[in-house]
Amino acid sequence: MDSDDPPTLVLREARESDVPDLARIYAASIRELGPEYYSPEGIEAWAASAEETRFRDFVLGPHTLVAEDASGPVGFAGMEKTGRIASLFVRPDRARQGVGSQLLEALLRRPEAPTRLWTQASELSRPLFEKFGFTLVETEVVERRGAELVRYVMERRGGGRGL
Repeated sequence: MDSDDPPTLVLREARESDVPDLARIYAASIRELGPEYYSPEGIEAWAASAEETRFRDFVLGPHTLVAEDASGPVGFAGMEKTGRIASLFVRPDRARQGVGSQLLEALLRRPEAPTRLWTQASELSRPLFEKFGFTLVETEVVERRGAELVRYVMERRGGGRGL
């Protein structure tokens, strides 16, 4: 392996024991990668979701995959039965190294993936979803703890076929 090659990733199903690590990845990703796109108030309001008791359901409710290397979990992505991509987060030190692409591709290739997939992408993740054939349906502004955040409703027809 060349020294420039990224470490080998293993993708596996999320487990209850992953929730604390995934909450840390979620919050760190928002706090470290988000400032280019969102206000400080928006970032803190969004990142605070990792501290809520609902975070466990956010991870374990959908079909969630965890990407890990020798250091442990480096990212995760989840898809609901409805075809909604509910999560896609990568540890900041592994951002833009193909982790998100591998996770998203694995979800899209699931045989039971519905023919219509959709998500509510952040400013940060929108280009990745576009790379995988998702198109913009609408822009929406959501409120979290008094802060407004812009996100993009995007969809992809045909499910995982045609990757």
